[in-house]
Amino acid sequence: MLDVNRLKVFRAVVASGSVQAAARHLGYTPSTISQHITALQRETGLTLFEKSGRGIVPTATGRLLASESEEVMSQLARLTGMVDDLRAGHTGSLEIASFSSAAQEWLPAVVRRLREEFPALVIDLALNELGTARGADIDIRVEDPDDEVAVPDGWCRRVLAEESYVCVVPADHPLADRGRIGLADLEGEAWIRDDRVESMCTRIIGRSAAAAGVVPNYVARSDDHYTAIAFAAAGVGVCVLPRLATLRAPAGTVSLDLTDPAPRRRVVALLRASSESNPAAQRAIALLLEAASGVDEQRAA
Repeated sequence: MLDVNRLKVFRAVVASGSVQAAARHLGYTPSTISQHITALQRETGLTLFEKSGRGIVPTATGRLLASESEEVMSQLARLTGMVDDLRAGHTGSLEIASFSSAAQEWLPAVVRRLREEFPALVIDLALNELGTARGADIDIRVEDPDDEVAVPDGWCRRVLAEESYVCVVPADHPLADRGRIGLADLEGEAWIRDDRVESMCTRIIGRSAAAAGVVPNYVARSDDHYTAIAFAAAGVGVCVLPRLATLRAPAGTVSLDLTDPAPRRRVVALLRASSESNPAAQRAIALLLEAASGVDEQRAA
């Protein structure tokens, strides 16, 4: 059986890029880090690092071990958290992973209701947009309605909602008083993206734009929808976003319905199979369904 602490040290070296950096992060001496790495290589019979200049880099085998051990370490952290909860007298915990707009619009009310009904419950929220939150009991994610769905092993899937996209423009934009526009009306406009690495939402927008014969002219990209909307408000360009992300659009902007075609996305909740017997998890799913109902009828204030 692998020594968990050695595995933790190994992962720290891979993530930090050097023995010295890992030693600083973990509060160990470089010599101690090296001893753990040597012991783990001996324990596994694998060559995990090789020399590179004056330092070391992980081998292909080492990189694979680091990647494949992520799930194990996440589960261990989850188990450790449960033990801490029990020691502190808590009766349970629930971790929910979500993208930011759902976290802002739906989860506050959901968490408040959960706390009312399960007073001893400890609730953790993880944003999943920059990676997979593998330790979560519930993972709220986005799907393309036109894609075939493959549910990951060990998870159950619940559809929460389907929602349309809207175009955010400044209030003085020539299209602002239209209320509803076709995607073809955005031909020649400067566009703003709310991601720098193409996401599911940008792929949905791109496919719909192509169907309308439009090639988006992206002039600015951001890591979040808040900044993208702020750029639109400042007149940098137009921003096409799911309706949920625009409910708190600032004054001075207008959200226009899109047609011909109307891009849509599906929002689902993945429930860890091992959490199906958890009453708090089941209640959270019911509350999420309630919060998500009628999302397409909501409008920015």
